[in-house]
Amino acid sequence: MLDSAEVTRQFIETIIDIIGRKTSQEYAVVTIQNLLKKLGMTYTFLREVEIKNTRSLELEGIITVNDTLNSIHPKEIGCSLKELLTKIMNSLGKNAGYFFIRETREKIGIEYDTFLLKTMDVDLTLMQSTLIVENKSINVLEIQKSDVIRRFLKALLESVEKQTSKSFAITCLHQHIDKLQSSFPFLSLIVINDLRYTLASDEIAVQSDINMIEPLTLGQALTFLLQEIDKTLTDLGKHSIVSDLKTHLTTEYLTKLKEMGVAIASQGIEYSAVYSYIIKIMVEIISRTSSEKNAIAVVNSVLRIIEMKYEFIKSIEVEPATNQGETYRIIIGGNLDVISETDARRSIQFFLECITKSLGEKISQGFIQEFINSLDKKYLLKLEEIGVNFHMIELHKEMLTKTE
Repeated sequence: MLDSAEVTRQFIETIIDIIGRKTSQEYAVVTIQNLLKKLGMTYTFLREVEIKNTRSLELEGIITVNDTLNSIHPKEIGCSLKELLTKIMNSLGKNAGYFFIRETREKIGIEYDTFLLKTMDVDLTLMQSTLIVENKSINVLEIQKSDVIRRFLKALLESVEKQTSKSFAITCLHQHIDKLQSSFPFLSLIVINDLRYTLASDEIAVQSDINMIEPLTLGQALTFLLQEIDKTLTDLGKHSIVSDLKTHLTTEYLTKLKEMGVAIASQGIEYSAVYSYIIKIMVEIISRTSSEKNAIAVVNSVLRIIEMKYEFIKSIEVEPATNQGETYRIIIGGNLDVISETDARRSIQFFLECITKSLGEKISQGFIQEFINSLDKKYLLKLEEIGVNFHMIELHKEMLTKTE
């Protein structure tokens, strides 16, 4: 299981390798050592990163990261890594910086890239897109609808490929476009090419005749297409591609898509359902070593603590069964579904931390792992998607136990 220390080590090793292949390993090591030293004045935890002086041709093993780095909030570490990248890009220039980020993202691999994005808030794709915008300012009024559609489909293809494979992504996009043609005949003006097997010049080809279609009609078709593909992936146990899709598109194209009425939003589980489900799991787990009545009391007590920090939790309560043979009720009032992803992540993480603390050391031992094991896969994926860090919860518990 990845953690901040391991991902930081791999991240730094990757950028040293990329710089080293264009210059020399020794130059790359010295450059990154100096940058880390300067950044260490602001981010003292970077002192936990050690790069050994070596003239060896082998990069592996020259970087060590102390496990104590895992006690630092992942997003704070991510902030330091983004600043490190920014300094490197500034020294390279925008054009070279763009290719440097792209190579970093490709070389580090999907697993590490996902951890950087979801846990450490290091969005390499967004940084790459930002450089594109800085390099070339686009007049929104001059963008043709055909170009917007091509860019959207290209981004959609890349987002699906990131979680699956190129073959699956092309087939999936092709099948869903064919399926929607009965409702939107103009989709026949779009051709998806697999450049590995054809002589076509573009992966996505959109005929100019599509510019004659009403923008809102085009937007409706693109929204349906996104919803169907997103559902296909989540049904397969993959993440929603909405967040990733947005990072593949610049502000200009997102603006045009919004004007066309394209709703780039996840079709996944709503937060009210997530909260109801995790409360149910908590009551079940606590009941195994206690009673249902006590479990409900514990959960309600913790909810009242959380609402002091997150007001929207006031609308949540667990009502015990009133008569024998009846079941308890989980009441989710208010409009929990409109809260931000950040509030959802932080409140759920705080909920889990408070629950483990309230159970006492003996009972809470292994609670988080039992909670993870009890979750239905689609809910586990949803929690991971919004960035709930189970490892950090356990780490906080261990630190509190030691201090007490």
